[in-house]
Amino acid sequence: MPKPTMGPVHIVVTCTNRKRHPVPARLHLGDLQERRPDARFAVWTRRLSTDGPAVPAIDLYGGEHWRIARDLPAQIGDAAQLWVCSAGYGLVAAETRLNPYSATFSPGVADSVGKTTGQVRDWWRRLTTWAGPEPGRPRSFADLARRDPGASVVAVLSDAYIRACADDLCDAADLLDDSDRFAVIGPATRGRDIDDLLVPVGAGLRALVGGSLQALHVRVAAHLLSSMERQGRFSRAWLVDAAREAADTAPADPSRRTGGIRLSDPEVQSFIRAELALGVASATVLLRRLRESGRSCGQARFKQLFVESVVAEAQT
Repeated sequence: MPKPTMGPVHIVVTCTNRKRHPVPARLHLGDLQERRPDARFAVWTRRLSTDGPAVPAIDLYGGEHWRIARDLPAQIGDAAQLWVCSAGYGLVAAETRLNPYSATFSPGVADSVGKTTGQVRDWWRRLTTWAGPEPGRPRSFADLARRDPGASVVAVLSDAYIRACADDLCDAADLLDDSDRFAVIGPATRGRDIDDLLVPVGAGLRALVGGSLQALHVRVAAHLLSSMERQGRFSRAWLVDAAREAADTAPADPSRRTGGIRLSDPEVQSFIRAELALGVASATVLLRRLRESGRSCGQARFKQLFVESVVAEAQT
């Protein structure tokens, strides 16, 4: 009996802050002086559209996360195509030529697109309506599903990028012939719009797949997709079960408590203020997000800084 075919699979991954080519000052989002969203977006896209040392996206990004991400299609086969979810450019194919830039959906940094959930979702919406560097190509998750409803789509996204793209992700799943062929591999935080689409990844899986916390989601994606290729059919339900089984059987991770980049008090407070602006009000949830992003802070110190930040916000 012939082996069932996987069919076309679109793999979308979060971009990285690390670039293999120098970023000019004018292409740092924080360099913009405009504050009105429409004016800010217009200036940004005009700068991106100017001639520059453009390179294929697959060769632009660097670091451990991208080294694993660029090889994800090999886990599926010839039918897989790699895409990038970029806060600067929007959705772009891996072969699209981009100018080196710095922009992120992560809060609390100079080149962030916004401080609140509403602001980051508005920025992504604007990106999906911009023609982009290759006019005519899909500009959103919904575009991918609309143009290829019989395909499968798997998004490997960080928490900040899930928040920005949540509406688009839900729309895309509804547009596919079978919503079970749409999956988001990302942090296990619950209580969001895309919970039904999520293949949750906890920090405990690091002991199974290795590497740093910054590359955890993409390493887990590689592990799951390689197993799925052998069964020959894409299924979010299968991915969820496989991730749960992997978490249940993963060995203890002795490095889990000591890993991460230690932040100073002002850096932790900046992170807390940015998350509070997004509507998150639990110290426990925020500390977990901080650690899952590859940064660290002791529990007692974080709780004290959280209380101080909440009091300060209430007094402003």
